[in-house]
Parts: sequence; C-alpha cells; structure tokens
Amino acid sequence: MKKPLLCLVGLLSFTGVFAQQHSQFVELTVGATPLQFKDHFHSPYTYRATGLGVQATYGQERVNTRWQLEFGYSQANPQSIVSRKAATRVVDAVLNYQWRLSPVTKTGNGLHYFAGAGLRFWGNSTNYSPDIEVATTQATAAFSLGASARAVYRFKAVHRLDLQAFASVVSTVYRPNYAYFGKERFDLSWFGKSPIADVQLTYSYQVSSHFQGIVRYQVSYFKYDQPRQLTWLNQGISVGIRRTF
Repeated sequence: MKKPLLCLVGLLSFTGVFAQQHSQFVELTVGATPLQFKDHFHSPYTYRATGLGVQATYGQERVNTRWQLEFGYSQANPQSIVSRKAATRVVDAVLNYQWRLSPVTKTGNGLHYFAGAGLRFWGNSTNYSPDIEVATTQATAAFSLGASARAVYRFKAVHRLDLQAFASVVSTVYRPNYAYFGKERFDLSWFGKSPIADVQLTYSYQVSSHFQGIVRYQVSYFKYDQPRQLTWLNQGISVGIRRTF
C-alpha cells in the first residue's frame, strides 16, 4: 500500500513541477497604427496616416526556452502634401525562439533576459489612387532571418514589463514589377543593408489567475535602397488581453 501511495505522490509532484515549467499563452490586441513612408518608385514625398491594426500571438514558455508566433495586420489611408489619399495594407508575421540568459533559479520577480533567433515576414500593398478604375498598386515584401532579444521585469505580484527586439541579419526583398531590366526584383541583403528592425514594449496586469490585460507600444523600421529607395516607419499603440493555460 505504501509503494502505490508513494508513486502517486511522486507523480503528482512531478506533474506540478512540469506545469510550472511549461505554459502556453494567446494574445489579442487592437489599436492605432501611425505610419509614414517614402517610396521613390512613386513619389519623393512622404506619406503619413494613422490607421487601425490588430495583432494575434501564440506562444509557449519553459524554464530555459520560449517561442512565440505573432501575426499582425493594419490598414490606413496615407496622404502626402501633394497627393490624394491612398489605401495601404500591411501584413507582419514573426516567429521568435529564445533561450534564457538569466539564472534558471531566478524565476520569480526581478529582471530576466532571453536571446535567440527570429524569422520575419513583412508585406505592404499600397494603392495610390483607390478612387479611380486604373490600378496604381505597388507591393513590397521582405522575408528575414535575424537576431531576437527579450528582457522581462516582474515587480510585485500583478505587474510586468516586457521589452522585445528584432534585427534582421539576412533578408530576401521583393520590389514592384516596374520596367527595371524587364523583370521584378528579388534581392538578397545582409546585415547593415536594407535593415529591418522591430521593438515592442508591453505592460501587463494580472486580472485573474489566467488572464492579463496588456498595453503595447511597437515600432518597426524598414529601409531598402535599390533600385529606388523605400523607407518605412510603422508604430502601434494597442490594448488587449492575454490568456495563459
């Protein structure tokens, strides 16, 4: 009788420890997305607007590792000082895998560090004259492999700050099908050329045992030089909810 009882206690203890070491979460945020960009394929003037964006995230956390998959979508009607309003849509998808750098024994309140790698897709489609029948849509897309880092500061029992950053190392970039040597362009760019960078700062408040309210500020930057320069700066101020299980 004692052996089965000891086995049961051991199994319950192991299950409890495993539950503490492994958790999953989903997030959904909605908010405003101020953006500005200058695409010399179309115009030397800067387009600006504030649109609406939504972001969904799924991830898993363990004591030593963490990964998350993010998908974002936003749309706006940017305009320059000499143009009519355009219609733009932005799609952003990121997969980050990170390892813990801070001591494993330090899992409570305080500062925690993570670093790893990330895969990122960024795509934009802009119709510069949406009110006329002739299509004037330009599209740009980039797929990047880069470095990912994260710092988490937990204070008290219900508050947490989360700072996460991504920087591209190598990217494949697609540009519009203009008559540039008679074909569309797919270029390979390395670190320092055509950079793609993203920073997120998230505050979360523990509402209940499985739900947190979150407020997030995000800024993304992309620059491409050839054959004609494109500079894109996208920000996001959003609120939402996180569910852990």
